[in-house]
Amino acid sequence: MLRSAPALRLLLAATILILVAAPSVVAQDPARTVGDAVPLAADGEVTVGNHEGTITVTTWERDRVRYEAEIMPTDEDPDAEKVTIRTRTGGDRFRIATDHEDGDDESTVFGFDEDGFRWGGIDMPAVHYTIKMPRSAALSLDDHESTIEVTGLSGELRIDTHEGSITIADQSGAVAIDSHESSIAITNQNGDVTLDTHEGRMDLRNITGRLSVDTHEGDLAVEELDGSLRFDAHDGTVSASFAAMTDDVQIDTHDGNATLTIPPTSGFDLNTDFDDDVDLSSDFDLSAIRIGEEDEPNYRGDVNGGGPELYLEADDGDFALRAR
Repeated sequence: MLRSAPALRLLLAATILILVAAPSVVAQDPARTVGDAVPLAADGEVTVGNHEGTITVTTWERDRVRYEAEIMPTDEDPDAEKVTIRTRTGGDRFRIATDHEDGDDESTVFGFDEDGFRWGGIDMPAVHYTIKMPRSAALSLDDHESTIEVTGLSGELRIDTHEGSITIADQSGAVAIDSHESSIAITNQNGDVTLDTHEGRMDLRNITGRLSVDTHEGDLAVEELDGSLRFDAHDGTVSASFAAMTDDVQIDTHDGNATLTIPPTSGFDLNTDFDDDVDLSSDFDLSAIRIGEEDEPNYRGDVNGGGPELYLEADDGDFALRAR
């Protein structure tokens, strides 16, 4: 059936309107996966560099590293082929990193050079690393915002990230973390822990060793601590429960709050340096070691016969000593 000219014009206009209104679709590459297994000495070192995605590390009793990297394209950067997983093996070291082809000689986006691992402002496809490595080897992670999980390592662990969340379990080597605002969870740690953050939540449980925390406004919660504690903050908070009072404790804040839970029979030497805006409540009898003015009390002396030093310093805030 022939249509009139007005009807044809109307049909053509409707077709054009539909085509214009239809959303554009950008072809996006599927995820690409690369992997391999390489030899590594039991006391060697693994270094991983990533920008965004996940880094999951477990361990085994073999002298080799097995890795898999899944490259996930994004709407902004749909070409997974722009990303190369660079590896370098030499002696007792294995290095792996995410490399983007838009990097240049003046501004390294990803890669290894004399200054270490770098990244730039390019929108990077997420890369998900799964790594199995010798239990006694050391591990170093250099990252921006990946989700990090490490389990079962007995070698030294170092993590440098901006805001990726971190979970560590069953670790028996020393841990050092440098982060801007990551959430940090550590469970079953038998070794020293050093945390340097600007802000973020730090949840630790069953820690044996020295714990050192330097933060601006982060919040630390630690349970079953058997070892020393140093907490330095501007206005962060600390809640620490001690399995035993075996080493010195130092809390230094500007206007943060601190709650320390100590076994009731533990002996310690209390030394405080409080301004008049600090309130201290205690389940322990501190009347015999109270010094200073009535409106600005401080405490210096032994509790329960003395022991490790408990040093508390603050300009403002609420402090509490609890017996458990």
